[in-house]
Amino acid sequence: MSAKPLLGPCDSYQLEPFAYEWAWAMARAQENNNWAPEEIAVAPDVADYKNPAVDPKFKHLFESVMAQLTTFDIERGDDAAETFLSVFQPAEIRHFFKRLVWEEGLHTRSYRYVIENLGIPLSIYDTWKTVPAMKERVEMAQKLSEPVLQTIKRQIEGRPYHEMSIAEKQALLRSLVFWFLIFEGVWFWVSLLGPIQQLSRLGFFKGGAEQFSYIARDESNHIGFGVALIREFMAQYPEALTEELLADIDRDTRRAIELEQGYISYCFKDGPILGYSSPDHVATTKFFANMRLGSVGLPQPFEDAYHAFPWMSEQMELKKEKNFFETRVTEYQAGGALSFDDQEEGSSTEQQNPYATCFTANKPAAETPPPLAPVADKQLVEELFPEEDPYFGRHQQPEWDDPLAGLKR
Repeated sequence: MSAKPLLGPCDSYQLEPFAYEWAWAMARAQENNNWAPEEIAVAPDVADYKNPAVDPKFKHLFESVMAQLTTFDIERGDDAAETFLSVFQPAEIRHFFKRLVWEEGLHTRSYRYVIENLGIPLSIYDTWKTVPAMKERVEMAQKLSEPVLQTIKRQIEGRPYHEMSIAEKQALLRSLVFWFLIFEGVWFWVSLLGPIQQLSRLGFFKGGAEQFSYIARDESNHIGFGVALIREFMAQYPEALTEELLADIDRDTRRAIELEQGYISYCFKDGPILGYSSPDHVATTKFFANMRLGSVGLPQPFEDAYHAFPWMSEQMELKKEKNFFETRVTEYQAGGALSFDDQEEGSSTEQQNPYATCFTANKPAAETPPPLAPVADKQLVEELFPEEDPYFGRHQQPEWDDPLAGLKR
C-alpha cells in the first residue's frame, strides 16, 4: 500500500513527498496546454451558418453535436468537483482534478463562444431535455455518480473514506471507469473528432472543428490520467474487482453504445453526409470502447468493432494553413515548448521565424537564456505506460490513439 493511499488516511494538505509523481507530471503537462477560444477565428463559420445555400442537414448536425457537448462538459466538470475531488485524498491527485475542472469550464466557454458568434438560438441549451437519446445519456451519468455522492454524505456524517465498504469501493471504481473511459474516452472523443471534423473536411464550420481539436487535446490527457488512476485503484483495492463488477461495467458499456447509436441517429435524421454514416460512427465508438477498457486490463466486449475514420489522427495534429501574420503556435505550449504551425518539417525555427534573429542578434551570447529542461516527472509516466504495452502492441494502435501520447514525446 502507498504511503498516501488513494482513499486515505493521509494528510490532504501535504503535497510532498509525492506518492503519485505521475499525477503531478500530468498536471504540469496540462498547464502548458493553455489556449483560449477567442484565439480561433469563427467568422467563416458565421458565413456558413447564415448561408441559405448550405445543406440544412449540415446545420442540424452541427447544432446537435454542439448541444450535446455543451451539456456534457458542464456535467463532467460538476461531477468531478462534487465526487472525485472530495473522495481521493492525496494532494497531487486532487491537484490534477482541480485542473480538470478548470478545463471543463474552459470547454464550456468555448462552446458558448461559437454559439454566441454564430447566433444559434439559446434554446440549444435545452435541447438535451427534448431529445431522448441525449437526456438518457445525461441521466445515465447522474445515476452512476449517485452511490459516490452517498459515500461522501456518510463521510460528512463522520465516517472516513478509508473505511469504505467493498460495495462502496466497487461503486467508485465503476464510476471511474464510466467517466474516464466511456464518457470522456468514447462519447466525448468520437463526438469531438468525428462528424464535425468531417464537415470541416468538406469545407464547412472549420472554426468550430478547430475548437473541438483543442478540446480533444485536453480530453486526451484527462483520459490518460484516468487510466493511471484506475490502474492504481485496482492495485490498492483488488477486493473491489469482482465478477459482479465486471458484469456491471460490461452492461454500462453496452448501454452507452446503445445510447450513442440513438444520439447519432438523431444527428443524421436527414441522412448521412459524404464520408460519414451512422453505422461507421457506431462501429468506431465500439472500437474506442474496446481500446479504453483494454488499457486498464478489462474485457473488451465488442467483436464487431472497427475504426472507420483513420483521418481522425489529422485533427489532433492541429496543423492550420496560416500566412505569416496569422502564425500561432501549433500545440499551444507555454514557455520554451513553442513551435510555429507554418514551420516546414525538417527546417529550423530560425529559418521560418524571421523575428528570432531580430530578438537575439544584438545580445551577447551569455545573455541568451538556456533552453528549458524537460519535466523530469514525465519519465515516471513512461515507466508506468511503457512503449511495449501489450494492449497497444497487439492492436497496433498509432500514437494518436494512445491517451498518453502527448506525455511520451
